[in-house]
Amino acid sequence: MDNSRFAETYQLLNQRFMKLVGDLSSLRELSTVDMQVNTEQDLLASSLRILLENNDYQRCSVFLLRDDRLECATGVDWPDLLQPDRGQVYHPRQFRIGEGIMGLAAETGNLQHIHDCGSEPRFAPHASNDFSGDLICVPIINSGRTLGVVNVSHSRANTYNQHHEHLLEIFANFLGQVLTNWRYANSMEKEIRQRTRELENALHEAQELKRRYKHLAIVDELTALNNRRFFFPEAQASLANAVRHRHDFSIMMIDLDHFKKINDLHGHAVGDKVLQVTAALLKGQTREGDILARFGGEEFVMALPSTDWDGTLILADRILETLRGISFSSGKEEVHVTASIGISSLNGNESPDQPDLLETLLRQADQALYFGKAHGRNQSCQYRDIKFTN
Repeated sequence: MDNSRFAETYQLLNQRFMKLVGDLSSLRELSTVDMQVNTEQDLLASSLRILLENNDYQRCSVFLLRDDRLECATGVDWPDLLQPDRGQVYHPRQFRIGEGIMGLAAETGNLQHIHDCGSEPRFAPHASNDFSGDLICVPIINSGRTLGVVNVSHSRANTYNQHHEHLLEIFANFLGQVLTNWRYANSMEKEIRQRTRELENALHEAQELKRRYKHLAIVDELTALNNRRFFFPEAQASLANAVRHRHDFSIMMIDLDHFKKINDLHGHAVGDKVLQVTAALLKGQTREGDILARFGGEEFVMALPSTDWDGTLILADRILETLRGISFSSGKEEVHVTASIGISSLNGNESPDQPDLLETLLRQADQALYFGKAHGRNQSCQYRDIKFTN
């Protein structure tokens, strides 16, 4: 019995089976291609490597449609598989839609197969002089839209058959979906990054506005001193600490004399300058731990921890003396400013038991201040010296 026919049939079936295995391997690997690559070129190069590794194609390339032209995105051949890091550069050649075999595939949406490019006049203008091999061009289409063209070639003519065509059509469909998914995911990632940046910027701006408004809520804009909203909780905490450790604690109220007259005679610009200079003077006299604030209008307040009656009086007289030496220009006239200061103090040896101690000290300093105003202004007065005077 002649077994040669069975052997030939077996070899043919085996070849077809191996081709089918290669085809299925190509499609399976393409369906699991890494989508985390940074560029389309990397994605396409990985896809073409899969095609070459599992089939007998010699060279593959992808041209993507950009505007109305096909532009080379990447290309892979057998030497690339053997030396993946050789750094081969593919020149970005371009073709118009309908130009050459590739342009015809993109224009018609149909596979184009030239078995012998050397005898195909439509190919000659775009081929190297010595190329006369086999070429298949398959459009990459997704959702009815042409994305580009897959090209496979072999230097030997009449190498590829109908089986290769069918595989490439399926491969191109898969590749179109993979490319579309990557573009969608990448655009979403870019959108997410953009939105994240916008949200981070908005959050930063909101935090900055919050910080600024919080700052404005406790800082007087004209003098840059803290205001009474800041003063009360800070002074209350400082006073509580003084009482707990039996330290001295003093309050000083400062009010500019005849300030309304300065505004009326010389204008608010001069009045504002007076307030700013006075604020700077007072700030220059404070120590770490002292609490200074603009209390309202032309009135200022200082809380002075660890400072007794005599120390506060010395500071008050120094402030008054410095202020007397300052003059402000108003046209051809010089403006001089004085102030009245009221002082109250808590002796560290005392153990007061009253919840409104800060309000009491402020009220006493205020009474001393207005006593000084009623008795000539331009002076400092202590509450202990006037508390029994009507």
